[in-house]
Amino acid sequence: MPATVLHQAAVDQQVLERNLTVLALRSPGAAAAVRAARPSEGAAFTETDQAGVLCVMLEGRALCSRRKPIDEAARLAARVDLEKSGGVVVLGFGAGHHVAALVERARGASAVIVFEPDAGLLRAVLERIDFTQVFGSGLVSVVTDARDAAQVHGAIKGLESFVSVGVEIVEHPASKARLGEQAGVFAAHLCDVVAAMRTNVVTTLVHADVTLRNQLMNIDHYVSDPGVNDLEGAARGAPAVVISAGPSLQRNVQLLEEPTVRERVVIIAVQTMLKPLLERGIRPHFVVALDHHEISKRFYEGLSARDVEGVTLVFEPKANPAIADTFPGQRRVVGDPRLDELLGDAIQGAPKASMKPGATVAHLATYLARFLGCDPVILTGQDLGFTDGQYYADGASIHEVWACELNAFRTLEMFEWERIVRNRVHLRRREDHFGRPIYSDVQMETYLAHFEADFARDEAVGRTTIDATEGGVHKRSTVVLPLAEALEQFARSSLPDGFADTLTAPYEANAAGLERARRRLTSLERELREVARLSRKTARLLRQIDPDDQGRA
Repeated sequence: MPATVLHQAAVDQQVLERNLTVLALRSPGAAAAVRAARPSEGAAFTETDQAGVLCVMLEGRALCSRRKPIDEAARLAARVDLEKSGGVVVLGFGAGHHVAALVERARGASAVIVFEPDAGLLRAVLERIDFTQVFGSGLVSVVTDARDAAQVHGAIKGLESFVSVGVEIVEHPASKARLGEQAGVFAAHLCDVVAAMRTNVVTTLVHADVTLRNQLMNIDHYVSDPGVNDLEGAARGAPAVVISAGPSLQRNVQLLEEPTVRERVVIIAVQTMLKPLLERGIRPHFVVALDHHEISKRFYEGLSARDVEGVTLVFEPKANPAIADTFPGQRRVVGDPRLDELLGDAIQGAPKASMKPGATVAHLATYLARFLGCDPVILTGQDLGFTDGQYYADGASIHEVWACELNAFRTLEMFEWERIVRNRVHLRRREDHFGRPIYSDVQMETYLAHFEADFARDEAVGRTTIDATEGGVHKRSTVVLPLAEALEQFARSSLPDGFADTLTAPYEANAAGLERARRRLTSLERELREVARLSRKTARLLRQIDPDDQGRA
């Protein structure tokens, strides 16, 4: 890519369309904002001493050098330590010369994320200057709204490997005063997103061996249990209530005890809440699981097939195998490309449908609701913060684990508070949806960042997420409603015809499939043992090579 971009002195709609087409590949939100904006009336373009290169003036102030903007941009780019910065955050687009210089200097080794809130200025620039090669590098993201979770998350999506190396924030001097406090808001939000991304990367790496182990040990269920294929769109247009284990759940969960509610809304619960809900007479349609640890089987111990009649377990293969082994009712397993590749021809018929993988079980519950076609999705118990100084909802299964240690000097409230302050250095002070102070922590901030990006994407395509938690932190791109009002407004008619039949359809273990899988795994084991034998033999031969004998072929 050349060090400079091609400049056009006059407005050229073709240049604008080419720019926006390429920009939309990585930054659809920014491209839409620019397309909807009117060109800034205060923007003026003047020639510079460098032939064909324009200077942008905004309200009489130059956004780059009026003599040698390319040289100025090169100096700014040279100050960035690209050895330590896989991601460069630029505050202010201006005329864009410095962005082009950074991309040119990085030569594909660093990603560039630009914050420019003035969509009118961007439009005026993109009508005159061709940035298709810069945007077309695939390593440049533009954000126009510091508070738009979808834009901010989308800015680093696909660039995680670059950003995880390190991030350097670069202030465009000519834009500093113009951006004002917005720059700080964006930088803080982006830092939260990057922290969340790094947490996910680290968590994925730490659990990689456990994930693989669980996937392999769930092969019998993966082969014999039905998938979720026929659930896609099965409740289209119906409301769903997603029940999480936040402490505020006790404020409104009783509203779901009314038997007819289950006939009008799809109820999806995280596995920790299954027993407490059943004890209240609330029978969710689905319970979801993806937890790695064997302790998860506690959530199903003591339950009989009659207890969970009408409740379907939906689980990811990376979940601990004890979950599917212990659950006494209907099970459905989410498709997994890794297992599909591993089992090959052992799986016959249509492949199991997959869903967006859940960062947490609460995310998986929300993704299942959208997979079913539900709208709106009504969140309850999704605090993502320590409402009333509590970590878990009243009656959560973890309380059973603590029960044996309770006495006059060790109360349940003490266990709850100790669970919170155990990581006191990671606590964060936030506001709930009533504007009141509440504590969260780094882990839940990570989960919140994922949720807000999901909610923003749903909002962009006309889907509604209702926060009926009645506690917890504020969540952007949601409609705040008490659960009673949400049910009154949206749960007015019965669930779609055939939905109940889909859930209760009988199935039998796929014995033939299990035998094919057994033969496939046996064959793979023989091949792996042979690869290991040949590798050991090769290692012995390599050790016999004299490194000083350069003439040996």
